[in-house]
Amino acid sequence: MPQAAVRQYEEDGALPEAEVEQQAVSEAESEETLASADTPSAEDKQDESYYHYTLDTKDPDPWLTKHRSKIIAVVVFAAVALAVSIFYKNYQLSEQTKAIVAAPQLNDIYYIDFRVIEDNLRPAEKFRMAKVKDITGDVVTLNFSSFFYPQEHELNETIRYALLRSESFFQEKRHNYNAEELQGMITSGAILLARRPENNILDGNVVVPDSHFESTSVFIPGKKENFIGLEYLKFAESGSESALAIALVKVQESADLGFAQGQVNLAQMYLTGTAVRKSLPAALVWFKKASLQAYKPAIFKYAIVCQQVKSCAIADFYQELVKAGVNIDFTKQVDIRATTKAYAKALEYARGKKAY
Repeated sequence: MPQAAVRQYEEDGALPEAEVEQQAVSEAESEETLASADTPSAEDKQDESYYHYTLDTKDPDPWLTKHRSKIIAVVVFAAVALAVSIFYKNYQLSEQTKAIVAAPQLNDIYYIDFRVIEDNLRPAEKFRMAKVKDITGDVVTLNFSSFFYPQEHELNETIRYALLRSESFFQEKRHNYNAEELQGMITSGAILLARRPENNILDGNVVVPDSHFESTSVFIPGKKENFIGLEYLKFAESGSESALAIALVKVQESADLGFAQGQVNLAQMYLTGTAVRKSLPAALVWFKKASLQAYKPAIFKYAIVCQQVKSCAIADFYQELVKAGVNIDFTKQVDIRATTKAYAKALEYARGKKAY
């Protein structure tokens, strides 16, 4: 109702009854409406304990959208860094292998992929271990392990579990290689890795048989002199001329006293030209003296050096051993593979045929 009209009714003294009632009803309805808005309904009470979430997959996370390029750059950098790290580690191991094989030492360990060496292998016969058993001049003698492994990492496990301490882990059969052949084995992939123990320990485990550490208190002429000579030879590696001279004197004394190991060490010095003039015939002389004492390493070394001297006849050497009563089993090098007993029988058989 217009305000002027209301004011007019107020002046007259009363409002019409219908309009008063209507105004009262409208006020009551507004109060009910407000009350109903404040008081939840039954349906609202039933639904208020449930929450409904919706995820719009088409709308990306704004943080990811903002930093997408940075995340990709970090992932790519991490992948490249990992690849470079692996490549560099493999490069270091390759250089380590080349360096060790180029300057071999006793008890060096080689990881061998034997599939490159032989074709007629069983499916599980793949990897093998080898150890430098002997070094005679430029010839390196290897002993292969008695076991094959299907996986390369099992060679590391072999060292970890100290299996190399067993006397039978490496075969007695000797395989001779010169420096050029060993380098060829690296190039072909036959030698996968070369490792050098420190004080006969690798990865915290001993890699030589327990018998290596056995010692005896029995006095043997020349043994002490040989030990002193070897110690001075270690000092001589640093370039000490005086230590080299003393080493030669002590090893010579040991050899003159008839100590077989001293004789072999003196022969090695003639073979490599260490502190003396290099002479293969002189080396053969001392190797033969030690061989006649049935010293097995000397016999093998003589056979190796004999192949490099034209005037040397290996058959005459073995016959001389038999006549001297050297009666040990050993594998002859290169083409001749027999024992002294077998060789003696062959000589008797040959003489019998000539008699007829």
